[in-house]
Amino acid sequence: MKAFHTLLILITVIAPIWAQTPIPGTKYTLNMPAGFEVATSFSGIQNNATGSSIAVSEIPAPLVKMNEGFTAEALKTRGMTLMNDSLVPYGQSQARLLELSQTANGILYLKKILIFGNEQQTILVTGTYPETAKGQAVTIRKAILSVKHNTNQNDNPFDAVTFTIDVPANDFKLAKYLMGSLIYTRDGQLPSDESMFVAGNSISKVNIPDRKAYSLERLKSLPEGESIVVQEISPVALNGLTGFAILADNTNDNSRIYQVMLYTPTNDYYILLGVDKEHKEENLATFKRIFETFKRK
Repeated sequence: MKAFHTLLILITVIAPIWAQTPIPGTKYTLNMPAGFEVATSFSGIQNNATGSSIAVSEIPAPLVKMNEGFTAEALKTRGMTLMNDSLVPYGQSQARLLELSQTANGILYLKKILIFGNEQQTILVTGTYPETAKGQAVTIRKAILSVKHNTNQNDNPFDAVTFTIDVPANDFKLAKYLMGSLIYTRDGQLPSDESMFVAGNSISKVNIPDRKAYSLERLKSLPEGESIVVQEISPVALNGLTGFAILADNTNDNSRIYQVMLYTPTNDYYILLGVDKEHKEENLATFKRIFETFKRK
């Protein structure tokens, strides 16, 4: 509800020339380093052997506004430590290159984030790798600095996701594809003051011993999570997967939330989320009807 490009295509003469690779769901390409492959669960590339990845995100928000969320103080509130902040050449202008660290699931990760854009949108290119693979730092940096825009590239979001879902146009309109998720709103705008529906998948494998507790944790991680009150939680089964459905209310804005999380045997998950701000009972029925159409590709 209330998210991640530039120029360097020559490397040393003894190194192999990387291929420029289209990033699914976007109009951007980047140079593919050895050992990486196109990701299937998010817009980017990944190296499964080292646990490294590079993700490309197109955020419908002004660059100036997004930059406000990438200060040392703001990042610290999200569990990240800013280690370096510099400007690098990008096209005829400049982009911002951040170096961060973050601990997740007991593992220290290092990040390099390239930030650029305009008054309409912000582009984030995020390279992430565990501290144990810090030898890839130079490779990650070269790759994210190689990002280029291709106006003619197919950015059909439905080709990029790993699932299908039937959302009637008279219920919701697609507003944005972002990091493996399809975001729908009543008016097709983002941000929007109207009801929202999101369908997405995990961007990495996660070992989840207690799936019910994790479903509740994900719900509480939403914006204004401290104001979310759970009304009921129940087991669900859909398209061969099992998980939990949670009905909750946000006491801060009087909205209703319906979240379904489905887990795979391979430590992946799907999340389906409806946020109602208008007609609670009617939209709850709509969310449930849409969820029933979910299928894995």
